[in-house]
Amino acid sequence: MKHTLSSRLIPKILTTLGIFYLLFHMLFLWMYTNIDGYFYWAIGQYFKTGIYPFIAPFLYSKPTTISPPLYGLFLSFIGSLPRGDMFLHAIHLMLMATTAFLLFRILSKIISANSSAFISFLFLIFPTNVIYTTSMMTELPAQTAMTAYIFLIERFLKTRSVAPLAYALLLSAVMTLLKYQFIILFVVTTTALFWKLKQYTGPKRFPIFSAIIGTLIILLWVITNHSITGVWGLSDTKKMPFYTNFVWDGHHYPKESNPAVIALRPFVPSTVDRYGQYWDLQDYILPYTNRDWWVVDELLGNVGIAAIYEHPTEYLFNGIRIFFQTLTHRAPWWHNIQTFETTDPIQPLYCDHLGSIQFCQPVIKTSVSYPLWNAYVKTSRTLYDTFMPSIFLFLFLPSLIVTLVDTRRRIRFYSIMYLVNLVPISYLSMTESRYLIPYYPLMIIITVYGVKKIQATVSQYYLSKPPIKK
Repeated sequence: MKHTLSSRLIPKILTTLGIFYLLFHMLFLWMYTNIDGYFYWAIGQYFKTGIYPFIAPFLYSKPTTISPPLYGLFLSFIGSLPRGDMFLHAIHLMLMATTAFLLFRILSKIISANSSAFISFLFLIFPTNVIYTTSMMTELPAQTAMTAYIFLIERFLKTRSVAPLAYALLLSAVMTLLKYQFIILFVVTTTALFWKLKQYTGPKRFPIFSAIIGTLIILLWVITNHSITGVWGLSDTKKMPFYTNFVWDGHHYPKESNPAVIALRPFVPSTVDRYGQYWDLQDYILPYTNRDWWVVDELLGNVGIAAIYEHPTEYLFNGIRIFFQTLTHRAPWWHNIQTFETTDPIQPLYCDHLGSIQFCQPVIKTSVSYPLWNAYVKTSRTLYDTFMPSIFLFLFLPSLIVTLVDTRRRIRFYSIMYLVNLVPISYLSMTESRYLIPYYPLMIIITVYGVKKIQATVSQYYLSKPPIKK
C-alpha cells in the first residue's frame, strides 16, 4: 500500500514542480534569435508578403529555402498577433511539456513510474532545453515531433497495429518540412508500412491513403521550392553540405588540377583560405553571378564532392570523427546569449523585434533578470563542457552498443533509429552538438534500456558464480 501511494505521489509532486517551472519560464524569461533563426522568419515573410527580406551578407537574387518552410509559416502567423513573442514563448513551453510527458509515457513502460517521472523532470529543466525554449529555432519543435514519432512507433511495435505506423508516416512527412534531415524518417517509415501491408489482412485503405498524403506533402513542397528557387529538391542548398562537411570541417581539398577547383578559381583565387566558410567565400562569387545562390552552392559543393572522390577513405573516417565529436563538442548554444546588457563584439545580441515578435523582453522584468540569466548560461556552459562529454561517451555510447546487439527487435529499434538519423548528419554537416537536441529523448530511452540491460547482465553473472568456499 505504501509503495503504491509513493508511486502515485512522487509523479504528482514532480508534475507540480514542472508546472511551476513552466510558469516561471513564461513570466520571467524571454525569446531571442540569431542569424539562423532569422532565415526561418524570412521564408515565412516571403510566403506572407511575396518579398524575401534579405540581410547582409546573405543577399541573393532569389529567395533561399536553406531553411525548411513549416516553422517559417508558423512564425508568419505568430508575427501578426500582438506581442507575438509571448505566444511563441507559450507554444514553445507547451511543446516542451508535451515532450516531457511523452518521454514519461515511454519510460514508464521500461522502468518504474517514480524513476520515469524523475528523469522526465530532469529532462524538462535540463539547461539546453531551458535555453532553447527561449530560442526562435526549430530544435525544440523538432524534439517534440521526434518524441511523438518515437511514441507512435513504440505503439506499433507493441500492438502490431498498422494505424500507429500510418500516423507516423504522416508525421514524418510534416517533420521533413520542419527539418530536412527528417526525410530519412519518411523513407524508412514508408518502407516499413508497405512491408507491413504484405502481412496485413485488415483493411488497407487508411494506411495507403496515409502514404499518398505523406508523399503529396513532400512533392508539393518540392514543386513549390522549384517555383521559388528554380532548383528541384527539398531545398536550393543541395551540394554545399559536402563542402561544409569535408572541406571546411574536415580540411580536405582536391588537387588544383581538378575541374571543380579550376571552375572555382576565376572567382576565388588560390591566395584565399581554401578552407574558408561558405558565407565568406560567397562574397567572391555572388557579384559576378547575378547574386545567384545556386551558383555558389554548385561551385563550392562540387569542390566538396571532388575532395570526397580524391580522398574516399579520409571521408569515411571524417564522418566517424564527426559522429563521435558531436557527442563531445562544446555546449550547443552561442556564447553571446550570456552577454545581456553587455556587448559581444563578434556576435552582438539582437534585442529589437521582427514583426510583433519582441526579443529579450520578459513579461516581468527585474533588475537582476539579465545578470542572473548570464550567470545561469555561463555556469550551464561550464557544467555541460565538463560533464556531458563523459556522460555521452561512457554512459550513452555503451548503452547504444548494448541495445544495438539486443535480441529483442523492439529494443534494437531505438539504437537503429539513432544511427539512421545521426550517421547521415555526420557525413553531411559540420561538428555541432546542436544537432543532438532533437534526439535527446531518444538518447535517454537508449540509455535507460542500456543501463537496465547492463545491470541485469552483471547481476546474472554474480548470481551464477559458485559461492567461494572458506
